[in-house]
Amino acid sequence: MQYKRGLLRKLIEALTDPELDKSLDEFEPIRKELTAGQSKSSRDNIILDYFEKHKEELSLFLSEIEKNNSTAYQKYVKQLNDENPKDSSLFKLKEENLDSELINDLRNIFSQQDEAFWQCVKQVYQDAVWQKDPDLDESLYNLDQDSLSDLADYFNEEEIIRQFLPRLAGYLENKHINKYTQFNKNLQKIIRKHIRSDQSITMLDFNKSVTNFKAEYKKSLGKYYLIIEIKNSQSYTNSFQISGWLAKENIADSFIPLKHQQPKIQMQDTEEEYYTKEHIQEIVKDFIAEISRKKGQDIKDLIIEFFLPSSLFGWEVDQWKFEPLDKICVGTSHQVRIRSSDRLKPIYKLYQGKWGDKWQCVKKCGVPVNQFLNSDLKDDLNTLTGQLQNENIVGLKLISPLQSSYEEMASALYCSGTPIALWLRSEPPEGNCETQLNRLLRDKLLQLSEKIFQERCQSQLHISLIWDDPNRLIPTNYQLQ
Repeated sequence: MQYKRGLLRKLIEALTDPELDKSLDEFEPIRKELTAGQSKSSRDNIILDYFEKHKEELSLFLSEIEKNNSTAYQKYVKQLNDENPKDSSLFKLKEENLDSELINDLRNIFSQQDEAFWQCVKQVYQDAVWQKDPDLDESLYNLDQDSLSDLADYFNEEEIIRQFLPRLAGYLENKHINKYTQFNKNLQKIIRKHIRSDQSITMLDFNKSVTNFKAEYKKSLGKYYLIIEIKNSQSYTNSFQISGWLAKENIADSFIPLKHQQPKIQMQDTEEEYYTKEHIQEIVKDFIAEISRKKGQDIKDLIIEFFLPSSLFGWEVDQWKFEPLDKICVGTSHQVRIRSSDRLKPIYKLYQGKWGDKWQCVKKCGVPVNQFLNSDLKDDLNTLTGQLQNENIVGLKLISPLQSSYEEMASALYCSGTPIALWLRSEPPEGNCETQLNRLLRDKLLQLSEKIFQERCQSQLHISLIWDDPNRLIPTNYQLQ
């Protein structure tokens, strides 16, 4: 038997946690995979994946759900009946629901690709779903790699040809220019085969869509980042380690190590390289100069991200000045963001599911000011963490200047998966902190970093921004140990 994954997901989501828990009493293999603190989307996918592999147990699961919440059960059974009056069950016999020839042809060429390809496919699927329905629950953004059933469930055949496949081709041509050339050629053959006379799309339309999506993705995939990781010494006061890389947007294998000319501090009992804070600033200047040479062009659009331990969150990295270049302030030359190197520690892998879920909300966020928690950090750590656990909260906004308590704030962000924090380091020249920060949260949240950059160039506001995108992390073999 084969089921409608989307409808089963909705049925599960309609249950309260106690109702779902009771419905799973007879399914020990599933219960063993469910852990405390797990995101709802991760939990639901474990359940869905299990029953996709153990279809013979579906009837028992459904009967348990009916016992615990007959209203929800009947609602989704009726919904399916309305879609297909001939079928009175939530699940269909495979013979009655064969995949289309298009899906089978796609499965054949998709199955020959590597894991990097599937990461591209999943990103494109999320983009396509979001474009079609921005208000859709982010748990439906997960594509079933084995069967492509979610693709067939959510898009009809013409939408797949008009929206999903040209988007995928355009994305691949940007992210991996030569790697998937043969795949795209095979995709073209499949499209020619399946474009029918009764469809309102032609091969010319498809190729134009590929060109348009390629240009669209080029804008984001073309961004360059200076990634800097700084670590303070546990043994030596005012001594730090630093590494830097040039990276492209969301491309894990694009990290290029950077060099500098600054002399290290001489330590008798270690070969590790340590530097003073003043040297660190000069090293950042060297990194920017090397990127300028590598790119051979203006780097005014370069984005700088500092991975710092929470104990260094008080560093005003956006205020660092480069001598002797007219005392240029780095924060008025480039977008500057703080990232958390603590979040990369193995202990925080427990919260990566929440982190990823909240980042999906960041991408969809239309009214940011309503999805930021206001705090003065006077509450205890557990209270703050609990408030940030709210799945609708994607950021922390401090309503008074922050000059201490960085570790406590960072811990609350990590444990709740919250990727963004925003604060002023001093009282604003006019108004109050909340009013000034609210001005920055009136447009799409993905524009926040750019708006802060503009604010730094035009006013005297000293703003710190934590902006932790889980899709752009320092590879493990590069991280400072």
